[in-house]
Amino acid sequence: MAAGATVTAPEAPTTRPKAHAGASAQVNARIDPELKRRGDEGLAAAGLTATQAVRALWSLAASCADDPGRLRAALLPEEVERERQEREAERQRKIRLAREGADIVKNAYIAMGLDWPPPTSELSYEELKELAYRERFPEFFETPEA
Repeated sequence: MAAGATVTAPEAPTTRPKAHAGASAQVNARIDPELKRRGDEGLAAAGLTATQAVRALWSLAASCADDPGRLRAALLPEEVERERQEREAERQRKIRLAREGADIVKNAYIAMGLDWPPPTSELSYEELKELAYRERFPEFFETPEA
């Protein structure tokens, strides 16, 4: 190093300062008074304060940030199960409809008292088309009376 040169420390990277040990954030929530009373009793029976319970909830939410379904399952198991059952019922309904749809023509024939499978025709497509036209538009195919 050259004589008379000053040494400066490299600049520290800019990062968010860590919270001080004494720093805290306040959480306020409005809940039904009866629910609060019963919840306070439950927490007391478990040896927890409301603050400890809220910290545990926030810790759980933070640990599940990448998997919100896991958080919902932990906090709302009945609702998650009900939603799963609804999805399964809808899946089963769609499967049933797909199976019914595959037989829709057959079921229509049977419901109308027609034979299934329908008898096959010896007529060509052109002959069937001609018969259909004659049935639908007889006025175009009438022969004049002599």
